[in-house]
Amino acid sequence: MNSLERYVLVLSRVLVATIFLLNGLGIVSQAQAIKDLLDHGTPASLVPFLMLSARTLEVVAGFCLALGIYPRLAAVALVVFMVPTTFVAHSFWQVAGTAAFTPQLVNFLKNTAMVGGLLFIAATKSQPTLLPRTSRANGRE
Repeated sequence: MNSLERYVLVLSRVLVATIFLLNGLGIVSQAQAIKDLLDHGTPASLVPFLMLSARTLEVVAGFCLALGIYPRLAAVALVVFMVPTTFVAHSFWQVAGTAAFTPQLVNFLKNTAMVGGLLFIAATKSQPTLLPRTSRANGRE
């Protein structure tokens, strides 16, 4: 793998990780996600646990993706999280003919594009790390 390919793979992982990090760290409001959970019948006592679990996964997997620490595993974990979340939170087919249709469709398609990027990362065997290895670490291999 040449250096351009390495940089592109690292950059693509960092770009994909950004949205998960912003969501997980609470920079992007999660008020709509909480409302969606409650609207779908999730018990109110369970919502804080689900939100904490989702945020923890997004932060841990986001940092793993960005830094190249088990990036394929992180990508698979995020796919497992994203697929049901996308179908539950952005069910555009249920709001056809209303003002909510277009935003829900756009968010559904955004999430499917993110899943596509994550699948691409998961399928790419040789994933470079964000920070190059030190010469001492290379000497042990």
